[in-house]
Amino acid sequence: MPLPVTHKCDVYSYGMLLFEMLGRRRNLELGLHGRESQEWYPRWVWHRFEAGDMDAVLARAMAAGDVDDMEKAARMCKVALWCVQYRPEDRPSMGNVVRMLEGEEEIATPGNPFAHMAAYSAGAMLSDDTTTESNGSSGFIGKVAGLR
Repeated sequence: MPLPVTHKCDVYSYGMLLFEMLGRRRNLELGLHGRESQEWYPRWVWHRFEAGDMDAVLARAMAAGDVDDMEKAARMCKVALWCVQYRPEDRPSMGNVVRMLEGEEEIATPGNPFAHMAAYSAGAMLSDDTTTESNGSSGFIGKVAGLR
């Protein structure tokens, strides 16, 4: 069943806009060469954030090298990650987004907004391996049991 369109959709869209501002690029730039341009930018940011490599994320936003701008960019990154949480109820309200961006509200460490994508990918891989083969044993079970 599709989810209804609510104000939380606007929060998600605003998070995507924050990513574009932070990276000074579209979230997926087709036509560019290199690994970074081929990976979806919000997910790339999450992987860098999770690894503690915020310098890679902030480098593009920090052309001028101003420390205040670096703090603002780091704040934007965390807020964007909150805004694009998969479950709408996990996203902040727009009022909270504004307060977090203005530094009036503490920003907790966001959870992985793309965890559902990993679960989906794993499920898709599992379903590919569980197809029935000509010998009657399923592919995944056959691998586990050593039948293939």
